[in-house]
Amino acid sequence: MSKYFNNAIIGNSKILGCLNDKGELIRLYYPSIDYFQNIDQYKFALLRDRDVRWFDFATLKRQYYDGNILYTELDLDGQEILQRDYILPKKNILVRTLKFHRRSNLLLYSKLNSDVNKKVSGMVVSNAVIQYCQDMYMTTVSNKEISKYQINNSSLALLNGDFNQEDYIGMSEDAAVLYSDINEITLYIAFENNLKDTLKTMEWCKKQEENLLYESTKKYWDSYLKKFEKSFLYDNITKIKEREIINRTILLFALYMNPETGATLATANVDEKFEKCGGYGYCWPRDAIFINKALNILGLKKYTDKFYSVWAPKAQLKSGLFEQRYFSNGELAPSWGLQIDETASILIGIYENKKYKELETIIVKAITGLLNFIDEDYISKECFDLWEERKGKHLYSTASIYDGLKCGRTMLEEINADKYASIIKEINKTLTRMKEAILDKFVEGSYLKRSVDNTDTDISALGVVIPYHIFEADDKLVENTVQRIENDLKTPTGGYMRYQWDNYAGGNAWIISSLWLALYYIELGNISKAQELFDWVTNHADNLNFLPEQIDRNEHKTAWVQQLSWSHAMYILVKAKLVKHQNENKQK
Repeated sequence: MSKYFNNAIIGNSKILGCLNDKGELIRLYYPSIDYFQNIDQYKFALLRDRDVRWFDFATLKRQYYDGNILYTELDLDGQEILQRDYILPKKNILVRTLKFHRRSNLLLYSKLNSDVNKKVSGMVVSNAVIQYCQDMYMTTVSNKEISKYQINNSSLALLNGDFNQEDYIGMSEDAAVLYSDINEITLYIAFENNLKDTLKTMEWCKKQEENLLYESTKKYWDSYLKKFEKSFLYDNITKIKEREIINRTILLFALYMNPETGATLATANVDEKFEKCGGYGYCWPRDAIFINKALNILGLKKYTDKFYSVWAPKAQLKSGLFEQRYFSNGELAPSWGLQIDETASILIGIYENKKYKELETIIVKAITGLLNFIDEDYISKECFDLWEERKGKHLYSTASIYDGLKCGRTMLEEINADKYASIIKEINKTLTRMKEAILDKFVEGSYLKRSVDNTDTDISALGVVIPYHIFEADDKLVENTVQRIENDLKTPTGGYMRYQWDNYAGGNAWIISSLWLALYYIELGNISKAQELFDWVTNHADNLNFLPEQIDRNEHKTAWVQQLSWSHAMYILVKAKLVKHQNENKQK
């Protein structure tokens, strides 16, 4: 797999590990799930008579989950390897157990990310490798003795297995160690922020029995999933994979959510240097309108309450607006432009969460920010579009303001209609003129266009129905627009692109596009079409039951980032509506 793919993830909501399809640990975030990515390389090899054989060259036999415990089965030159990885639920320790069908010499190479602001050093002490910078210590300790090691110039040991053990400590960002003649080994990769706690944790690890840690971790995730077993989402399931995707979604959100703020990552990052994209390991207020709906359906409303009461006030600007994206703690993340739907989404989310009396200040500020972002024609001022690519005056942006103000008005009326009478009056006038402006500025012939100056077909036109409720699903303008979507955006694999001429990562079918269209067809009453789209998505989950961002336009395989929260959220939204429809039919 490319370095741009995290094939699997493990974690405990405070530490997040990403692995490839050979079980190699390629990213590890600590002290929070979107803070430092500490791993440059953390690799295994078998050493045979000075011949170093990296696991990279192994054949993958199988990779699978049990809860959030990951198993990887490999074959390396006839040596069968079983690897089990998990992170303890209540401690910042990753546990790795490897079993071999015949005794082997295991070489470990560990290199941490290092730069002028974060210089990494290393040391070997008490049968453990400690790699550290000023406030981060990563320790690898094992239940087997280290037979050889090298701190400085450790890359030399990788060439032919020769180790120079002269230095126990060195100013080196990498280290190599050898465990000789083993058929099973457990490694504990522990994180602390000072040496004193590191040494305590190291001694704790040495006293553990891995099987007991495994059993307790398995019990934790089994119990976590059991809380959801009576969810109506499991009604009328026709495919085993459908159940597995729902389970994987629940477990995914548990790893991607900051429990202190209720914010959920879009996904673990895959492109830290921004070589192919702008990065994914952040929280978008706009994504939250979909993710939080899914969390509420799953019964996790306590986290969406936190998102609006803890995260949102911290992230909101003095102007009342929200920037493009943030870290999960509410601090501003790298961004490149304003998207007004981010602010509107917060208002709509607060309204849907029904706790707005406690959030009066943030609501009033956001309403003010939206009112100030309307131009003289009563449409959105210029900003980036939904897809973060084009600056202009867009239908989706304008629709978001419209629905945000409508929700804001309702909340102000309930909070104190007399106090906010003048703002409510201004909103009423604005909504009337905005509806007229949408019909004037965003209609081309018989269909809706995505921007004032652009008529390319775009799935985001569905925003006027879902999530923004401006037009009915059977409005002729909407139906004509959907017909263009069907004609222009469907790919040979059966899924739908975001927009006409989309070339991002090859111009593929997006999971969210197909599920968005399914939501529209449910609204229209065309359940069979919605079910067809839902089944298409179900069939295109990967072998670990994750939903990616994109499916290759010509081949039925993942084309870009995996484990996308927005994709999983949309899956839950569609499933919930399909079950509701099925249950209503049973009652007739």
